[in-house]
Amino acid sequence: MNSEKIMVCVYYGPNGERLIRRGIHLSQLIQSPLCVLSVIDHPIDEMDQQEEKYVEAWCKLTEEAGGTFVLLESHGQEAADIIASTAQKHDVTQLIIGQSAQTRWQEIMKGSIVNDLLEKLGAIDLHIVAVQRMQAQLEETHEEGVDVEVVQTTRGYEIAYETHGRPIVIEGIFFKDMHTDFDNGLLKLCINGEYQYLKVFKGKLMDELVLEPQSL
Repeated sequence: MNSEKIMVCVYYGPNGERLIRRGIHLSQLIQSPLCVLSVIDHPIDEMDQQEEKYVEAWCKLTEEAGGTFVLLESHGQEAADIIASTAQKHDVTQLIIGQSAQTRWQEIMKGSIVNDLLEKLGAIDLHIVAVQRMQAQLEETHEEGVDVEVVQTTRGYEIAYETHGRPIVIEGIFFKDMHTDFDNGLLKLCINGEYQYLKVFKGKLMDELVLEPQSL
């Protein structure tokens, strides 16, 4: 009896389907159960239309392949803790995660989460899959990008079209989700020479913004 079990971690964005299909291919190849995990950092009943579209498509794709789709709220938990607890619950032996700057899973590439997962899960195969660049794919799901500034408020970091004298933390390009009246979408930033895409929900940055101290 095959003891292998596969879990794919997907986060908001068009690369999720590619990762799930990779997991489906692997599960069929070694004839093992498949679980797909997606985590959102706000209540499920507050998902916007674009998020619901992604989740419905991911769930359908997973279940049609005979897998189990799991949607969780983070409730402030660290990514490694959520992944590890879900993997343990489903007896996962192989974990697939995308390397993509627009997702919360981007922290994996810094090494700390890899070490945390290996420490928490022990004997597990970790697959880090390179995903396609975001820019071309955004045309199908988001409006044309506009220049914005990031400012710090009592709610955290927010995008602003006009700063009204508030100090600018960093400048970026905001790609608004299609079919939404709110400032929901992806913010493209260039930090230390590398492009990152951070999730924006109702104008607030939902992904962590990490800026290196400026040298004098």
